[in-house]
Amino acid sequence: MEKSSASASGLLVAMACLAMPLKAESLDVNYSGSVRMRYETLNNPIFPTNEDTREKTNERLSTRVRLKGEAVYQNWQAVAEIEDSRVYLDDNDPTLKSAQVNTLEPVQFYITYKGINEYLDSVTVGRVTLDHGSRRLMGRTRFRNATNSFEGALVDGHWSGWNVRGFYLLPVSRFPFDAPSLDDNKRAFDKSFSNQKFFGIYAESQDDAWKIHSYWLKESDSEALATKNRDLFTLSVDYSKTFFEDWKYNIEAIGQTGQARQSASASDLDDKDVTAWMVHSHIGKQISASTFLRAEIDAASGDNNADDATIRGFDSLYGLRRFDFGPTDVYQAFPRSNILAPGLRGVTKLSGAHTIMVGYKGLWLHKVSEGEDDFLGHQVEFRWRYQVHKPLRVEVGGAYLAKGSALEAGAYPDDSMYAYTGLMYSF
Repeated sequence: MEKSSASASGLLVAMACLAMPLKAESLDVNYSGSVRMRYETLNNPIFPTNEDTREKTNERLSTRVRLKGEAVYQNWQAVAEIEDSRVYLDDNDPTLKSAQVNTLEPVQFYITYKGINEYLDSVTVGRVTLDHGSRRLMGRTRFRNATNSFEGALVDGHWSGWNVRGFYLLPVSRFPFDAPSLDDNKRAFDKSFSNQKFFGIYAESQDDAWKIHSYWLKESDSEALATKNRDLFTLSVDYSKTFFEDWKYNIEAIGQTGQARQSASASDLDDKDVTAWMVHSHIGKQISASTFLRAEIDAASGDNNADDATIRGFDSLYGLRRFDFGPTDVYQAFPRSNILAPGLRGVTKLSGAHTIMVGYKGLWLHKVSEGEDDFLGHQVEFRWRYQVHKPLRVEVGGAYLAKGSALEAGAYPDDSMYAYTGLMYSF
C-alpha cells in the first residue's frame, strides 16, 4: 500500500513548534543556511554512449539554497529545513536526475526530546537527513546538488563506551523524476512509501576507533513505486587507528546478503540471492606541518553474469562516493560496485584559508565477461578551496580520466576532461 509523505502538514507542525507561545527567556531560536552556485563542464563522457543519446560536451550551472530553523525549549528541540536545488544550461541532458533537481523541498522537519534517562539520550520523530560513519552507506550530500531524506523515528543512547542509534525509516523519493519536469526545474512534494523500509542500528565507540553499521532494507513494488524488491542485510565494520603519532590507518569492510531482482521493471519477477561485499582501506602520514599523504584502495564486488541465480554487485544503499571516486553530478564518478581502485591522495592546508587536494586512482572492473577488457583507466583529480572570509568559500576543481581499454568504445573514446568552479555563502 502506498503511503504519501506528510510533507506539507509535517512542515506546518514543525513551524508551529517554532512559534509556540513560550516564555522568551526560555526559548532558544536559531537559524542558519547557505547559498551555493556551481558551474561544471565536461568534454567526452566517461561511459560509452552514442551521439543520439548524448552530446560530446556538457555544461551545467547548478544552484542550491538551504535554510534551517531550530528552536530549543528545555528538553525539546524542533527543526525545519528547506532546500531548493535547481540546474540550468543543460538542455536535454540524459544524465539529469532528481539527485540534481529538487525544487523548494522541506528536507527536514522533526521534533527531538533529549535527556530521557541514564542510557537513553534522545528520541527523534519526523523527516531527517543523516550522516553515519564514513558515509559510504548513509550520508547527507555535500557535493551533489540534492539531498537524501528519510521519515520515521530515531532513538539515540550510550552504553559501555559506545554511542548507539536505532532507527526505523521510510526513504523519501524525490519528485518529479521525468526528464521534461527536471529540465524545467518543476516542483512537487517528495513522498515516502510504506512498501520501502530502512531500519537498523548504528554504533560508534566513544574513542572514535570503531564504527559498526547493521542495516536492513526491505521493499516491494506498488502502483506508485517500482523497485528491485530488495530484501538486503548489510553489515559494516570500520576501524581507525593512529600510530607513531603522525601515521593514520583505516579499514572498512562491508558484507551484504539477501534477495533482490536484477531490475525495477514490472516484467522482472525473478527473485535472486544477493552475495556482495565492499572494502576501503587507507594508510597515511603527516609528512609536513601542512600536508597529509595517504595510500588508499577501494574494492567492491561485481557481477559478470546477469543470467545466473545470484546478484554479486554491491549496493551502496544511501551512501556517497564523491570523496573516494571523484566528482559526481556532471562528471558521473564511477559507482561503488564492480570496481578495484588503488590510489594516492594528498591534502595540504595553507595559512588556514587555502586547502588543496590532489588524488590519483587506477581503475579496474572487478569482474568482466570472458574476453572483455577490465581496465577503466587512470584518473587524476584536483580541488582547491579558498575561505575568503568566514561566510564565503570559493572552490575550483577538476578531473582527467585517461581512458582504459574497457571505456574506449562508443562515439567518444577519447579521454574525459572535467572542470568546475563554485561559490558558497553560509550564514
